[in-house]
Amino acid sequence: MLKTKLTKSLLRTTDNYIKALEKGGISTVWDMLRFFPRDYEDRTQVLDTFSLINLKEKNTILVTLVSLETTRTSGNKLLTKAIVEDKNGFLAEAVWFNRKYLASQLKVYTGKKILLSGKVKYNYGKVSFTSPEPETDLTKISGGIVPIYSDAQYIPGRWIESKMWNLEKYISEIPENLPEHLIKKYKFMSRKEAFHKVHFPKNSHDLEAAKIRLAYEELYQINYWAISEKYKRFDESEWKSPAIPLDAEYIKEIFTHIPFELTWWQKVALFQVLKDMEKNHSMQRLLEWDVGTGKTIVSLIATIHAIKMSEKSGDKIQVAIMAPTEILARQHFESTQNMLIEFGLTSHLLVWSTKGADKKSIKADLKAWNVDVIIGTHALVQEDVFFANLGFVIIDEQHRFGVHQRGVLEWGLWNLSWAIPHNLNMTATPIPRTLALTLYGDQDLSIIREYPKGRKEIHTKVAKNDSQRQEIELFVRNQIEQGRQVFWVSPLVEESEKIDLANAVNTYETLQSIYAPFKVWLIHGKMKAAEKKSIMQEFVENKIQILSSTTVIEVWVDVPNATIMCIEWAERFGLSSLHQIRGRVGRWSHQSYCYLFPTSGQPTDRLKAMERTNDGFELSEIDLEIRGPGEVYWVRQSGIPDLKIADISDLTLVSQIREDIEEMFEEKKSEA
Repeated sequence: MLKTKLTKSLLRTTDNYIKALEKGGISTVWDMLRFFPRDYEDRTQVLDTFSLINLKEKNTILVTLVSLETTRTSGNKLLTKAIVEDKNGFLAEAVWFNRKYLASQLKVYTGKKILLSGKVKYNYGKVSFTSPEPETDLTKISGGIVPIYSDAQYIPGRWIESKMWNLEKYISEIPENLPEHLIKKYKFMSRKEAFHKVHFPKNSHDLEAAKIRLAYEELYQINYWAISEKYKRFDESEWKSPAIPLDAEYIKEIFTHIPFELTWWQKVALFQVLKDMEKNHSMQRLLEWDVGTGKTIVSLIATIHAIKMSEKSGDKIQVAIMAPTEILARQHFESTQNMLIEFGLTSHLLVWSTKGADKKSIKADLKAWNVDVIIGTHALVQEDVFFANLGFVIIDEQHRFGVHQRGVLEWGLWNLSWAIPHNLNMTATPIPRTLALTLYGDQDLSIIREYPKGRKEIHTKVAKNDSQRQEIELFVRNQIEQGRQVFWVSPLVEESEKIDLANAVNTYETLQSIYAPFKVWLIHGKMKAAEKKSIMQEFVENKIQILSSTTVIEVWVDVPNATIMCIEWAERFGLSSLHQIRGRVGRWSHQSYCYLFPTSGQPTDRLKAMERTNDGFELSEIDLEIRGPGEVYWVRQSGIPDLKIADISDLTLVSQIREDIEEMFEEKKSEA
């Protein structure tokens, strides 16, 4: 019955409304019951004077509608503005954007009393409401808690509220979807009861209990699927993956070859990786670190330990490290060579530009067990690349690879030993812990968020006006004269026909005139790989002093002498993206700087967070709060559905749910 199609007779409406609902994805009873209220109004306490308003909370107030007018803004938005009066004769303003039905609906109530519910602002001696919910039916003044629904395909939310009563009888048919032991553990109300209280609330206590029940359910469904995938992977790789015992003394020996001390976070992450590899099923772990916190050394220590311990047990494994770009693969190869050689391990680099004869030789060595570590790009997952005994796979920036591409290595499809390797995925993007647990719930999570000792924080400044920009430009010239280099980033390659914005091409031309006779060059994503490689090499060798670039530099090789990052039209980027770009400097001993240039007239409050902190995880939390999960960290592309009740940033709830689910799988495993 929940799958019953909505009809005009069922909802007592017209065909036009039914068609509009279908366009909005609401075609059955179940669809409409899952269209939850976006908010609620407590109308048990209705105010009648502006002086009683609480600016920190939503208010419902009885007012007289004095006047109403509708105009178009410069951005072609429909603006409806009302003047309202309280019982003492004081006036206030209420405004709505793009609510075209509102003007005609309220116009007839001019001079009459209405209810307004919403947040109130008090600026410059004036009370103002922004997009309050109007109510013309005054019989609802003592109507308790009223659900507020979003509009759907221009159908007013109030209409949806009124029609929800036609579907009340169907709520009794909603099946339970949580295990009984969890319902008892948390003393949850039934699912059908929760649905009823969300749509037809009687009091705030019951409503809150219903929302907690439904929020748990939403996050449970998402996390159950991910965790079940992880345990499925464990089961399928049981006794097929190399169990490599952790040798603490040998780890200490490796530490003596490192010219610096690992941070506490690095040591914890390393221990978690090594403990996972002791198990006789495939490790599934995500290593998440902030920019510059030392991912490579953790994976390198794990690599050396895994190969040496497996050799000691008589079943020596090979390790594959895959990066998304050739430049990044080369960086990994060059940065690991000295340590690998010190421990007597052989390695090769396999990328698309590797010459034919060399490719053939490298592939033969892999197959013949003559190489311990192979580092490369997508070239590693071709059908003619066979491994003698691949036991450990490290994938850098895993989100840049397709599932099939990763799967070739992760499942050891071309592994002649038929072993399923341990898998360590890595990302340099600081993702809020709740998002990381949800996005990558099929993996265990390790986080590194502490910078190596001696690392200087990057001095960051937002240029508020032209005067500050000119001061920064003079400082940049001074730094270049002292031998330093500069990244200058813009969001687009070519000028938009509709919007006048800073871009890499125009910036390049402007910088040439400002910084003559120093060499300025341009690089962007539309260039051929060979051309980008050539330009970047010249920049590394300081033959280019200023590199005008698009955001392709996010995953590029470190340039120790580049100490300044300038970012045009900075307000166009999310805070996490800005932090990623900023992380291209500040990786060495020189003091580094990042300057943000917002478009003239644009607000800079959000960008000020970049001045306050160099902590990428703190910025990612701010980014999540401001922009929402749908616009951050490729969430939409990662299959996370829009949550209707739950808050994805609720770490306590997400962690508890994951613990509940993992306990269930562990119990099943022990019973088997």
